[in-house]
Amino acid sequence: MEILLVTVLGLLAGVIGTGLGGVIGVFCSEISEQKISVLLGFSAGIMLMVISLDLMPEALELSGMWVSVLGLIIGSLVIAALDVVLPHVHISGEDEHHARLKRTGIVLVLGIALHNLPEGLAIGAGSMHEKGLGLFLTAMIALQNVPEGMAMSIPLRVARTNVSKILFAAFFAGLPMGLGAFLGQYFGGLSENFLAFSLSFAAGAMLFITCDELIPEANNLSKHHSATFGIMVGVITGIILSGLISV
Repeated sequence: MEILLVTVLGLLAGVIGTGLGGVIGVFCSEISEQKISVLLGFSAGIMLMVISLDLMPEALELSGMWVSVLGLIIGSLVIAALDVVLPHVHISGEDEHHARLKRTGIVLVLGIALHNLPEGLAIGAGSMHEKGLGLFLTAMIALQNVPEGMAMSIPLRVARTNVSKILFAAFFAGLPMGLGAFLGQYFGGLSENFLAFSLSFAAGAMLFITCDELIPEANNLSKHHSATFGIMVGVITGIILSGLISV
């Protein structure tokens, strides 16, 4: 019964967090290129802070430098390979700009889903040690997932993706957290090296797509430093959220 409850908690943390971020992101439609560059920059800033203040510090604390760096490199290479494999063609008459943004959103969905699995493991393992710790982690991770859902959904919405598909993708990205919570609760003392590698792998995947897609696309559309402004606001927002979560 307890393992079922922990699995549900993991699902709620993932689905509600990324789902709420996805809902916020769908409001970003029919806007000027300058505002789009701000939004994409904001998404990039948020992702950079998630990598810098959440994923990599946790990985380094769990396992040290070499496992964490290895995961970061392999995660980046896997997404780079995926970017090559994904068809670079126009869909339903889309122009290159919208097709590129759609690919960006799709790869971000995969990266966030990869990220949610080890965080679900943390919820499950934390609950094994203390129920209160598991509940605390559930609430904090759900809050943390909101900006990630936004970062994922904004490129898709700007690419004129159907709202129902965006929301489905946002909820889908949260599902692996339930699986992670189940595994963390079931196996209890999972290898810290495995957790560290998983977190840094997700960080590498997000880092590649942020640097290869979000920031260049924001700069392409930028007017009067709008992309830079968006990145800075995203970074500041990420720092504030990280500070609030750690209080």
